[in-house]
Amino acid sequence: MPTTLATLDDAIIERLFQPAADLVRDRIGVHRETAACFCIDSAALAWIVSRTPGFSEFVTAWNASAAVANLLILLLGLVALVGLRAVFRRATAGRGNPLRPAMRPHRAGVLLMLAADLLPLHVPGLANTADIAMLVFAASALYLAACSEQSPLRRGWPALVRISAR
Repeated sequence: MPTTLATLDDAIIERLFQPAADLVRDRIGVHRETAACFCIDSAALAWIVSRTPGFSEFVTAWNASAAVANLLILLLGLVALVGLRAVFRRATAGRGNPLRPAMRPHRAGVLLMLAADLLPLHVPGLANTADIAMLVFAASALYLAACSEQSPLRRGWPALVRISAR
């Protein structure tokens, strides 16, 4: 099972997020760390939106203990996202990207949580939609941070590569 997860993780990085990171870097000039930090900031905003309806319900019902618990969960999530953003800023890609193997369990956890949120067949409300958006942005940030600065694979169709090499 772990090798299957590692293979899937590598395929997602190499075939989806690495070309996206290369495209954003080449077309817009935004490097992968900046793009990953933008996704983390978007995830933090979505986290705040997902926690707001529950917090406002507890405050209007004068349920102080539930409101404080919801506020603490909100702050804990924001601290975790800010810490992840700091890790992305400090990580250097001297001899390969250290975040690629180190963050594999984190990426697996976020993908599992995203699958669990998408699995129920009901129309999500604002809080559920914001929670899904937070998980999508967090997964995108983790995958963008795992990409290398320069693409390690040659992209394109093999026939086109042979023609252009002549």
